[in-house]
Amino acid sequence: MSSMKQDKKEKEDDCIVSMHSSWGLSTPSSPGVPAPVVATARGESEPLLTLRMIYSDMQPIEVRTSHTVAALLLGPGSRAENFMFDNGVKQTNGVAVLWGLWYFGAILGGLVVAQLLPKSFVWASLLMLPLPIVTVALLSTDLLAEVVYGLDLYIIYILQFALFVDGIFYCNADHRIVFWVCYLPTMVASGLVDAYPAKYRAFFAKLFFSASLVILIIWNCLMYFKWNAFGTTFKLSNISFNLHHVSDQATLGVFYCRHLYVSTFRADYFVMIKSDVLTGHQEIAVHSKKTAEGKDISYGVIQDDPHRASSVRMQPDRVIEHDISKV
Repeated sequence: MSSMKQDKKEKEDDCIVSMHSSWGLSTPSSPGVPAPVVATARGESEPLLTLRMIYSDMQPIEVRTSHTVAALLLGPGSRAENFMFDNGVKQTNGVAVLWGLWYFGAILGGLVVAQLLPKSFVWASLLMLPLPIVTVALLSTDLLAEVVYGLDLYIIYILQFALFVDGIFYCNADHRIVFWVCYLPTMVASGLVDAYPAKYRAFFAKLFFSASLVILIIWNCLMYFKWNAFGTTFKLSNISFNLHHVSDQATLGVFYCRHLYVSTFRADYFVMIKSDVLTGHQEIAVHSKKTAEGKDISYGVIQDDPHRASSVRMQPDRVIEHDISKV
Protein backbone atom coordinates (compact mmCIF):
# COMPACT_ATOMS: atom_id res chain seq x y z
CA MET A 1 0.00 0.00 0.00
CA SER A 2 2.81 2.43 0.88
CA SER A 3 4.53 1.69 -2.45
CA MET A 4 1.31 2.49 -4.31
CA LYS A 5 1.02 5.84 -2.53
CA GLN A 6 4.66 6.59 -3.31
CA ASP A 7 4.14 5.72 -6.99
CA LYS A 8 1.09 7.99 -7.13
CA LYS A 9 3.01 10.86 -5.55
CA GLU A 10 5.90 10.44 -7.97
CA LYS A 11 3.47 10.41 -10.89
CA GLU A 12 1.82 13.65 -9.70
CA ASP A 13 5.20 15.33 -9.21
CA ASP A 14 6.34 14.28 -12.67
CA CYS A 15 3.13 15.55 -14.24
CA ILE A 16 3.37 19.14 -13.00
CA VAL A 17 5.09 21.04 -15.79
CA SER A 18 5.09 24.58 -17.08
CA MET A 19 2.92 25.63 -20.01
CA HIS A 20 2.93 28.56 -22.37
CA SER A 21 -0.26 29.70 -24.03
CA SER A 22 -2.81 32.42 -24.07
CA TRP A 23 -4.73 30.27 -21.60
CA GLY A 24 -1.83 29.44 -19.23
CA LEU A 25 -0.88 27.23 -16.27
CA SER A 26 0.68 27.52 -12.80
CA THR A 27 4.39 27.54 -12.00
CA PRO A 28 6.03 24.12 -12.42
CA SER A 29 7.78 22.39 -9.58
CA SER A 30 10.49 21.12 -11.94
CA PRO A 31 10.86 23.21 -15.11
CA GLY A 32 12.08 21.26 -18.09
CA VAL A 33 10.97 17.85 -16.76
CA PRO A 34 9.14 16.03 -19.58
CA ALA A 35 5.46 15.41 -18.92
CA PRO A 36 4.04 11.90 -19.36
CA VAL A 37 2.15 11.46 -22.60
CA VAL A 38 -0.88 9.43 -23.54
CA ALA A 39 -1.74 8.10 -26.98
CA THR A 40 -5.13 9.02 -28.45
CA ALA A 41 -7.34 6.81 -30.59
CA ARG A 42 -5.84 8.52 -33.64
CA GLY A 43 -2.31 7.63 -32.60
CA GLU A 44 -1.46 11.21 -31.55
CA SER A 45 0.45 11.96 -28.37
CA GLU A 46 -0.82 14.29 -25.65
CA PRO A 47 0.95 15.33 -22.41
CA LEU A 48 -0.86 14.04 -19.32
CA LEU A 49 -0.77 16.42 -16.32
CA THR A 50 -2.12 16.50 -12.77
CA LEU A 51 -3.03 20.06 -11.80
CA ARG A 52 -4.89 21.85 -9.05
CA MET A 53 -7.94 23.57 -10.56
CA ILE A 54 -11.06 25.42 -9.56
CA TYR A 55 -14.19 23.67 -10.85
CA SER A 56 -17.91 23.28 -10.36
CA ASP A 57 -19.19 20.29 -8.43
CA MET A 58 -22.70 20.26 -9.93
CA GLN A 59 -23.68 16.93 -11.40
CA PRO A 60 -25.80 17.07 -14.59
CA ILE A 61 -29.48 16.74 -13.72
CA GLU A 62 -32.32 15.75 -16.01
CA VAL A 63 -34.86 18.51 -16.58
CA ARG A 64 -38.31 17.30 -17.61
CA THR A 65 -40.00 20.11 -19.51
CA SER A 66 -43.39 18.45 -19.14
CA HIS A 67 -43.16 18.64 -15.34
CA THR A 68 -44.54 22.12 -14.65
CA VAL A 69 -46.41 23.62 -11.72
CA ALA A 70 -49.63 23.42 -13.78
CA ALA A 71 -48.98 19.74 -14.53
CA LEU A 72 -48.44 19.13 -10.82
CA LEU A 73 -51.78 20.74 -9.93
CA LEU A 74 -53.90 19.84 -12.97
CA GLY A 75 -52.25 16.65 -14.18
CA PRO A 76 -49.67 16.11 -16.95
CA GLY A 77 -50.85 17.04 -20.43
CA SER A 78 -54.10 18.58 -19.23
CA ARG A 79 -56.08 20.78 -21.59
CA ALA A 80 -55.76 23.76 -19.24
CA GLU A 81 -51.96 23.45 -19.14
CA ASN A 82 -51.73 23.20 -22.93
CA PHE A 83 -53.98 26.25 -23.29
CA MET A 84 -51.81 28.30 -20.91
CA PHE A 85 -48.62 27.28 -22.69
CA ASP A 86 -49.98 28.00 -26.17
CA ASN A 87 -51.47 31.38 -25.26
CA GLY A 88 -49.11 32.45 -22.50
CA VAL A 89 -45.75 31.43 -23.96
CA LYS A 90 -45.83 30.04 -27.49
CA GLN A 91 -48.34 32.10 -29.45
CA THR A 92 -47.30 35.69 -30.12
CA ASN A 93 -50.86 37.03 -29.93
CA GLY A 94 -51.51 35.44 -26.54
CA VAL A 95 -48.22 36.72 -25.13
CA ALA A 96 -48.98 40.20 -26.45
CA VAL A 97 -52.38 40.18 -24.74
CA LEU A 98 -50.89 39.11 -21.39
CA TRP A 99 -48.16 41.72 -21.52
CA GLY A 100 -50.61 44.38 -22.79
CA LEU A 101 -52.88 43.77 -19.81
CA TRP A 102 -49.94 43.89 -17.41
CA TYR A 103 -48.55 47.15 -18.80
CA PHE A 104 -51.98 48.77 -18.92
CA GLY A 105 -52.67 47.83 -15.30
CA ALA A 106 -49.19 48.89 -14.17
CA ILE A 107 -49.36 52.28 -15.91
CA LEU A 108 -52.84 53.17 -14.60
CA GLY A 109 -52.04 51.88 -11.13
CA GLY A 110 -48.75 53.75 -11.09
CA LEU A 111 -50.47 57.00 -12.07
CA VAL A 112 -52.91 56.52 -9.19
CA VAL A 113 -50.02 55.91 -6.77
CA ALA A 114 -48.44 59.15 -8.04
CA GLN A 115 -51.82 60.87 -7.39
CA LEU A 116 -52.17 61.81 -11.04
CA LEU A 117 -55.44 59.89 -11.48
CA PRO A 118 -58.43 59.41 -9.17
CA LYS A 119 -58.14 56.52 -6.72
CA SER A 120 -60.98 54.66 -8.42
CA PHE A 121 -58.64 53.90 -11.35
CA VAL A 122 -56.43 51.83 -9.07
CA TRP A 123 -58.64 48.80 -9.70
CA ALA A 124 -57.13 48.61 -13.17
CA SER A 125 -54.09 47.17 -11.38
CA LEU A 126 -55.97 43.87 -11.28
CA LEU A 127 -54.98 43.50 -14.95
CA MET A 128 -51.43 42.83 -13.71
CA LEU A 129 -52.44 39.50 -12.18
CA PRO A 130 -52.83 37.15 -15.20
CA LEU A 131 -49.18 37.41 -16.32
CA PRO A 132 -47.45 36.27 -13.09
CA ILE A 133 -50.11 33.59 -12.51
CA VAL A 134 -49.53 32.06 -15.96
CA THR A 135 -45.77 32.47 -15.51
CA VAL A 136 -45.63 30.56 -12.24
CA ALA A 137 -47.98 27.89 -13.59
CA LEU A 138 -45.61 27.10 -16.48
CA LEU A 139 -42.37 26.97 -14.48
CA SER A 140 -40.43 23.71 -14.50
CA THR A 141 -40.63 21.97 -11.13
CA ASP A 142 -37.21 20.37 -11.68
CA LEU A 143 -35.61 23.80 -12.11
CA LEU A 144 -37.67 25.29 -9.29
CA ALA A 145 -36.10 22.78 -6.94
CA GLU A 146 -32.68 24.17 -7.91
CA VAL A 147 -33.77 27.82 -7.70
CA VAL A 148 -35.12 27.59 -4.14
CA TYR A 149 -31.83 26.00 -3.07
CA GLY A 150 -29.91 29.21 -3.81
CA LEU A 151 -29.45 32.13 -1.42
CA ASP A 152 -29.95 34.86 -4.04
CA LEU A 153 -33.68 34.12 -4.22
CA TYR A 154 -34.25 34.99 -0.57
CA ILE A 155 -32.11 38.14 -0.76
CA ILE A 156 -34.27 39.40 -3.62
CA TYR A 157 -37.46 38.50 -1.77
CA ILE A 158 -36.34 40.35 1.37
CA LEU A 159 -35.53 43.47 -0.65
CA GLN A 160 -38.78 43.24 -2.58
CA PHE A 161 -40.77 42.81 0.64
CA ALA A 162 -39.14 46.01 1.92
CA LEU A 163 -40.27 47.75 -1.29
CA PHE A 164 -43.79 46.37 -0.79
CA VAL A 165 -43.94 47.67 2.80
CA ASP A 166 -42.58 51.06 1.71
CA GLY A 167 -45.31 51.25 -0.90
CA ILE A 168 -48.09 50.60 1.58
CA PHE A 169 -46.61 53.00 4.16
CA TYR A 170 -46.11 55.95 1.82
CA CYS A 171 -49.53 55.41 0.25
CA ASN A 172 -51.00 55.84 3.75
CA ALA A 173 -52.62 52.40 3.44
CA ASP A 174 -55.46 53.85 1.36
CA HIS A 175 -56.94 52.44 -1.86
CA ARG A 176 -53.59 52.82 -3.59
CA ILE A 177 -52.34 49.69 -1.81
CA VAL A 178 -54.34 47.74 -4.41
CA PHE A 179 -51.51 48.50 -6.84
CA TRP A 180 -48.90 47.02 -4.49
CA VAL A 181 -51.01 43.96 -3.73
CA CYS A 182 -51.42 43.34 -7.47
CA TYR A 183 -47.71 43.93 -8.06
CA LEU A 184 -46.73 41.44 -5.34
CA PRO A 185 -47.28 38.30 -7.53
CA THR A 186 -44.96 39.85 -10.12
CA MET A 187 -42.30 40.27 -7.42
CA VAL A 188 -42.69 36.62 -6.44
CA ALA A 189 -42.44 35.43 -10.04
CA SER A 190 -39.35 37.57 -10.72
CA GLY A 191 -37.17 35.40 -8.50
CA LEU A 192 -38.20 32.23 -10.32
CA VAL A 193 -37.59 33.20 -13.97
CA ASP A 194 -34.74 30.67 -14.29
CA ALA A 195 -37.40 27.95 -14.32
CA TYR A 196 -39.28 29.55 -17.26
CA PRO A 197 -39.29 27.58 -20.57
CA ALA A 198 -35.73 27.91 -21.90
CA LYS A 199 -36.60 28.79 -25.49
CA TYR A 200 -38.56 31.87 -24.42
CA ARG A 201 -36.75 32.76 -21.19
CA ALA A 202 -34.39 35.45 -22.52
CA PHE A 203 -37.11 37.49 -24.23
CA PHE A 204 -39.41 37.13 -21.24
CA ALA A 205 -36.69 38.21 -18.79
CA LYS A 206 -35.92 41.35 -20.82
CA LEU A 207 -39.54 42.49 -20.66
CA PHE A 208 -40.02 41.38 -17.07
CA PHE A 209 -36.99 42.99 -15.48
CA SER A 210 -36.93 46.14 -17.58
CA ALA A 211 -40.48 46.84 -16.36
CA SER A 212 -39.52 46.03 -12.76
CA LEU A 213 -36.50 48.33 -13.00
CA VAL A 214 -38.64 51.19 -14.35
CA ILE A 215 -41.15 50.79 -11.50
CA LEU A 216 -38.29 50.77 -8.96
CA ILE A 217 -36.79 53.98 -10.38
CA ILE A 218 -40.12 55.82 -10.66
CA TRP A 219 -41.09 54.86 -7.13
CA ASN A 220 -37.86 56.22 -5.67
CA CYS A 221 -38.27 59.41 -7.70
CA LEU A 222 -41.74 59.84 -6.21
CA MET A 223 -40.41 59.31 -2.71
CA TYR A 224 -37.66 61.86 -3.20
CA PHE A 225 -39.27 64.60 -5.26
CA LYS A 226 -42.99 64.33 -4.45
CA TRP A 227 -43.16 63.23 -0.81
CA ASN A 228 -39.73 64.39 0.39
CA ALA A 229 -39.40 61.02 2.14
CA PHE A 230 -35.67 61.47 2.65
CA GLY A 231 -36.07 64.69 4.63
CA THR A 232 -33.25 67.17 5.23
CA THR A 233 -30.01 65.47 4.32
CA PHE A 234 -28.05 67.42 6.93
CA LYS A 235 -29.78 65.66 9.83
CA LEU A 236 -28.00 62.55 11.03
CA SER A 237 -31.24 60.55 11.32
CA ASN A 238 -32.12 61.35 7.72
CA ILE A 239 -28.62 60.51 6.52
CA SER A 240 -28.91 57.11 8.21
CA PHE A 241 -32.30 56.50 6.59
CA ASN A 242 -30.94 57.55 3.22
CA LEU A 243 -28.00 55.16 3.43
CA HIS A 244 -30.17 52.20 4.41
CA HIS A 245 -32.85 52.93 1.84
CA VAL A 246 -30.51 53.67 -1.04
CA SER A 247 -28.37 50.59 -0.34
CA ASP A 248 -31.46 48.33 -0.34
CA GLN A 249 -32.92 49.86 -3.48
CA ALA A 250 -29.56 49.90 -5.29
CA THR A 251 -28.99 46.23 -4.43
CA LEU A 252 -32.41 45.32 -5.81
CA GLY A 253 -31.67 47.36 -8.93
CA VAL A 254 -28.37 45.51 -9.39
CA PHE A 255 -30.21 42.19 -9.26
CA TYR A 256 -32.63 43.40 -11.93
CA CYS A 257 -29.74 44.65 -14.10
CA ARG A 258 -27.97 41.32 -13.74
CA HIS A 259 -31.02 39.54 -15.16
CA LEU A 260 -31.13 42.01 -18.04
CA TYR A 261 -27.42 41.54 -18.76
CA VAL A 262 -27.61 37.74 -18.76
CA SER A 263 -30.77 37.65 -20.89
CA THR A 264 -29.09 39.95 -23.41
CA PHE A 265 -25.52 38.66 -23.63
CA ARG A 266 -25.66 35.14 -22.09
CA ALA A 267 -29.16 34.04 -22.97
CA ASP A 268 -28.57 30.31 -22.39
CA TYR A 269 -27.26 30.81 -18.85
CA PHE A 270 -29.11 30.83 -15.55
CA VAL A 271 -28.97 33.70 -13.08
CA MET A 272 -30.32 32.28 -9.82
CA ILE A 273 -29.21 28.66 -10.18
CA LYS A 274 -25.64 28.29 -8.97
CA SER A 275 -23.33 25.36 -8.28
CA ASP A 276 -20.80 24.73 -5.53
CA VAL A 277 -17.24 25.57 -6.55
CA LEU A 278 -14.08 24.04 -5.08
CA THR A 279 -10.44 23.35 -5.86
CA GLY A 280 -8.77 19.99 -6.27
CA HIS A 281 -6.31 17.96 -8.33
CA GLN A 282 -7.51 16.76 -11.71
CA GLU A 283 -5.76 14.76 -14.40
CA ILE A 284 -5.88 16.47 -17.79
CA ALA A 285 -4.62 15.82 -21.30
CA VAL A 286 -3.08 18.84 -23.00
CA HIS A 287 -4.01 19.69 -26.60
CA SER A 288 -2.69 22.32 -28.97
CA LYS A 289 -4.48 24.29 -31.66
CA LYS A 290 -3.94 27.34 -33.81
CA THR A 291 -5.90 30.54 -33.47
CA ALA A 292 -7.29 32.53 -36.39
CA GLU A 293 -4.09 34.58 -36.25
CA GLY A 294 -1.95 31.44 -36.62
CA LYS A 295 -0.75 31.46 -33.01
CA ASP A 296 -0.32 28.11 -31.19
CA ILE A 297 -2.26 27.83 -27.95
CA SER A 298 -2.72 24.97 -25.50
CA TYR A 299 -5.78 23.84 -23.58
CA GLY A 300 -6.56 20.94 -21.29
CA VAL A 301 -9.27 18.30 -21.23
CA ILE A 302 -10.22 16.56 -17.99
CA GLN A 303 -9.76 12.80 -18.08
CA ASP A 304 -12.32 10.28 -16.83
CA ASP A 305 -14.77 12.73 -15.27
CA PRO A 306 -18.06 12.92 -17.18
CA HIS A 307 -19.71 15.09 -14.51
CA ARG A 308 -17.59 18.19 -15.14
CA ALA A 309 -16.90 20.41 -18.12
CA SER A 310 -14.09 18.87 -20.13
CA SER A 311 -12.37 22.04 -21.36
CA VAL A 312 -9.84 23.51 -18.93
CA ARG A 313 -8.76 27.16 -19.16
CA MET A 314 -5.04 27.44 -18.45
CA GLN A 315 -3.13 30.26 -16.77
CA PRO A 316 -0.58 32.21 -18.86
CA ASP A 317 3.22 31.88 -19.21
CA ARG A 318 3.68 28.12 -19.38
CA VAL A 319 5.72 25.81 -21.60
CA ILE A 320 4.95 22.14 -22.21
CA GLU A 321 7.89 19.83 -22.66
CA HIS A 322 7.26 16.18 -23.42
CA ASP A 323 9.08 13.31 -25.09
CA ILE A 324 6.85 11.64 -27.69
CA SER A 325 9.35 8.78 -27.98
CA LYS A 326 7.92 7.43 -24.71
CA VAL A 327 4.53 6.79 -26.31
